[in-house]
Order: sequence, then structure tokens, then C-alpha cells
Amino acid sequence: MSRWVTAGIALLGLTAFMAWDLAASEPPNIYRAPPLIALGSGAAASGAHCAALPSD
Repeated sequence: MSRWVTAGIALLGLTAFMAWDLAASEPPNIYRAPPLIALGSGAAASGAHCAALPSD
């Protein structure tokens, strides 16, 4: 296969995946989203490695 055919198949697959995802999911609720930057807000980080306490 040539490079153009491979790139076309990849773009077609990406477009199909994005169309399926948009059709299958509901739009995000901006009022339930966590703050992007929560400095001084009192909201504690959770669910990620940055929320783990140091072990030493």
C-alpha cells in the first residue's frame, strides 16, 4: 500500500470514530465539571497520582 492510501484509511477511521463518539455520548455538563485550576478553592485533588501522599 502506498503512503497516501494508508493515510486516507487512517483519517477515515479517525473520522468514523469521532462521529460514533459524538453520536453515542451526551454533551458534557459544564456545571458539574471540576475546576481547571483549584488553587485556594478548598477542593481536594482525588483520583490521580497527584493526590497520593508521600510515603517517606
